[in-house]
Amino acid sequence: MGLVVNGITTYGFLVVARRALGDETYGGLAVLWGLVYILGPGLFQPLEQEVARATADRASRGLGSAPVLRQAAKIGAAGFAAVSIGILVAWPLGLNGLLDHHPGLLAALIAALAAFAVAELVRGVLSGRHRFRRYGAYFAVEGSSRLLMALLFALLGVAAVGAYAAAMAAAFVFAAWVGVGRTRSFVKPGPPAPLSELRPALGLLLATSLSEAFLLNVGPVALEIVGDDIGAEAPGVFLNGLIISRIPLFFFQAVKAALLPNLASLAGRGDLRAFRDLQLRLVGAVTAVALTSVGVMAWLGPWLVSSLFGDQLGSRDMALLSASGGGLMIMLSLALGLVALDHTRLAVVGFFVGVAVFPLALLSSSDAYLRVEIALASSVAAGAMVTAGLLNAEYSAHRRSGRLTSAQSVPTGEGDASQR
Repeated sequence: MGLVVNGITTYGFLVVARRALGDETYGGLAVLWGLVYILGPGLFQPLEQEVARATADRASRGLGSAPVLRQAAKIGAAGFAAVSIGILVAWPLGLNGLLDHHPGLLAALIAALAAFAVAELVRGVLSGRHRFRRYGAYFAVEGSSRLLMALLFALLGVAAVGAYAAAMAAAFVFAAWVGVGRTRSFVKPGPPAPLSELRPALGLLLATSLSEAFLLNVGPVALEIVGDDIGAEAPGVFLNGLIISRIPLFFFQAVKAALLPNLASLAGRGDLRAFRDLQLRLVGAVTAVALTSVGVMAWLGPWLVSSLFGDQLGSRDMALLSASGGGLMIMLSLALGLVALDHTRLAVVGFFVGVAVFPLALLSSSDAYLRVEIALASSVAAGAMVTAGLLNAEYSAHRRSGRLTSAQSVPTGEGDASQR
């Protein structure tokens, strides 16, 4: 429910901001949105995952997680300092052009990343301690507070892009505050946490999250770079079409979180047949949804974008944007199999391939919109094909080596002296 509220209110925020700011000014906000959601999840989501893992491990042994949180805060602070320096250095080198030479957007970008880092730490502890009501409340408050601030600004007639940009950063702060709550009984003192307790997979997770966030959010930023001659409003129009076309991808994130434990459990039991069947059903269902979405978006997408945002995008644009979202869902579905087979390093390869293909595919057309749309679709298609090949190879290797056997050969425990 928290994710549903977050999704609906996110659409609401963008609709209100678009109506209040107008075409050209909203384009700068769209680029900011893309940068926040590339750098924020890309850099700091691995901290949430590692904090959740370490916190859950300590909880299972009756140990407090406060030292883990302090160690993670140091890592997060170092990461934030590094990216902030990089942003300030990049400002006179071209970032100022991406953000319409608006210092308020620069300040909002840095503030949003700082708030995002704190929010990820809070979410990591909540997840690790199984405080899922508060975890859901975080998402609901993040989206709702952002929308409420935008509505207030719109009612007051505020048309300054800096105000709506500041609302993006403030929403992370409000959500983290609600997630923590009045009491922090779930963060208790414990034995010291060495750095090694948090970093077994931190580099791998960082590479994966940056690549995934890039493929999800690079569109408006890329269009701002390659579309100098099509108007300052272009990134905003592109963002509006992108979020409409990727409604299925948003809900797939929750499906992904639910299915990974099932796949991992089947792999752990050595039930090859059930693992294969579940993987095939998942990929088949996602492919069917992706194909249906392409048709629906080609038909209804232009009307939805026009009705909600007042912008114009053609059926071809919406179909290609939907295809890129569907391809990303398929790639994520295939990557789940590699992760469940404990080959996370191989799961990253598909994302790397997708990121590498994107700039090459940008050379495909002279039309700026079409260039970015083809680049997005091509990058996820290449990544999905590579991931499918790796999954098939690993599946075959496990079967040949006997590490994964069919369900019939797994001992049931009856008459098994070792289990008795």
